[in-house]
Amino acid sequence: MGNNILRQILFDDQRHWDRFTEKYGTRIRPIVVKEVEKFRHCGNPKNGFKLLVCEGCHDVRIVPYRCKGRFCTTCSSGETEEWSRMMAEDVL
Repeated sequence: MGNNILRQILFDDQRHWDRFTEKYGTRIRPIVVKEVEKFRHCGNPKNGFKLLVCEGCHDVRIVPYRCKGRFCTTCSSGETEEWSRMMAEDVL
């Protein structure tokens, strides 16, 4: 889960996101709620993971699945980099 500052702001002990949805729930578009909920559970091993084992030293790593959501600060940065690379190729 890490130390993502946006995650800390939205989902800390004061429940900012939950209180926001309680207050403005009918005015929030469903896609926004869906993307934020994907972000909430991004990188959680309870939602699935890959188990990687080194054949040489037998080191075991658990790599949790990501949400690949556009709101997620971790997942969307890769998409943005890929988009900018493709645009640079087209322009140049």
